[in-house]
Amino acid sequence: MGTGRSAPRRMTRRGKFTVAAGVLLMATASWAAWPAPSRESGPPPVFPVSNASSPVVRESAASIAGLPNPAALAKPEALQEVEVRPRVLVQSVQADRNTTPPVSAPPEAKPSERPKPPVWKQAWLAPPVSREATASMAVDDGHYTRELADGSRTARVHYTLDPVLTESVWKVLRKGRVALGHVLVMDIETGALHVYASTNPGEFPPQGLYPAASLVKVVTAAAALGESPEVADETCRYVGNPYRLRRSHLKAPRRGNEVSLRRALATSNNHCFARLAVDRVGSDGMLAAIDRFGLLRAPAFGHARGMAKVPDEDPLALGKLGSGLAGLRITPLHAVQLAAVLAHGQRIEPYWIDGGTSGDRPLPILERRGAELVVSEAMADQLRGMLVDTTKRGTARKAFRTRRGRPLLQKVTVAGKTGSLNGTDPDGRYEWFMGVAPAEAPRIAVATLVVQSDLYWMSASQLAAEVFKVALCPKGVCRVDALERLGRPTGRGRPMVRTASR
Repeated sequence: MGTGRSAPRRMTRRGKFTVAAGVLLMATASWAAWPAPSRESGPPPVFPVSNASSPVVRESAASIAGLPNPAALAKPEALQEVEVRPRVLVQSVQADRNTTPPVSAPPEAKPSERPKPPVWKQAWLAPPVSREATASMAVDDGHYTRELADGSRTARVHYTLDPVLTESVWKVLRKGRVALGHVLVMDIETGALHVYASTNPGEFPPQGLYPAASLVKVVTAAAALGESPEVADETCRYVGNPYRLRRSHLKAPRRGNEVSLRRALATSNNHCFARLAVDRVGSDGMLAAIDRFGLLRAPAFGHARGMAKVPDEDPLALGKLGSGLAGLRITPLHAVQLAAVLAHGQRIEPYWIDGGTSGDRPLPILERRGAELVVSEAMADQLRGMLVDTTKRGTARKAFRTRRGRPLLQKVTVAGKTGSLNGTDPDGRYEWFMGVAPAEAPRIAVATLVVQSDLYWMSASQLAAEVFKVALCPKGVCRVDALERLGRPTGRGRPMVRTASR
């Protein structure tokens, strides 16, 4: 039966050819009418991946730029490398307007930031952290020294680094087969670095930012004690694995295990410190305490400022920040600076250059800041007393004992804190240890950071224990006066002036 509609007609081959020819003719006419490019316009602009005006690149370049070889400073390529080579270690730009950016130094801290020195001066100020760098230097008056040249400029730089102790630390690193690790030993009183060693500065730069892990628990404890001193006498109740943190763990259970603040700090209990951050300190208090300890500022020239993510109104994010599970990234130099605060409650600026000469004139070096009061000396003593348990019966107890169970450092005690957290760039488990010795009257601070794979031979705590041993026990007998051989700065550099009384 018909539908009332005519059948569709198909286009013939001749019709198809006619349509194609028309389309081709129109395209040819359009191309002929398009204006020819001008010879003076040049090639189209190429936009670089790293823009010097970008806040991410500018901050990274100013903080962790790879300092070039002094011999290559006269080449334009070396100058370009300083500006566009930075590695972006944390997100510093909002992905969208609803994303909260990380916290950097507060507005009041920005005026204290130093201007970036010229490129030729950066090479002179860069710390010689690699094994090759220390092996190529001469020894003068018990300290490393080396000559640097850049065209017409020549300089002889004197360092605070101790050759004997540095060589001993390199032996410990080789013995422990540490592929990716940093070791820093600092004088408590002056901030002079006796050791600044890095096994692979190219892949694992010491000036970069890495997960702070449980080191932040020291800051959380200090902030909680400052708000509520009675916290020291209270107990924390928890159930399950104390290292795993869920939202349900933010509320204390009715029944379970009970530990004191001292025990929670020694065993690095995440449940307890997450609740301290949420119930006692708060988001603003945590960020203020982190900044007060200097973890959001550049610890020294050429090192990145720490980065913390704002927890907003999320209690779980605040709990992770306070317990060290997430939210804070620091440099190894921040860690040794944090350890030094445990001595007298003051934040001191580390340095590795003791002066130098350029021709007949003194080498221009950076002005150093004086010490700043962070916590009272009484609170520093209280924190050290708690942290002694870390090495005696806490997370680092095995590292500070011999195979027979005897104290590794004999009668010398160490107050310290461990940290462990998985991370990337490079991939692996990041292990920390920072501490001071002797705990009763600290003289040196030690910080170690190691990236572990599935197979490893020495933990960060064991590495730190061996470093303390070579510093305090040169002939098998551990004693505090053994540190006298490390000496003091020679006075060729500018002395540090304390700005805060104890």
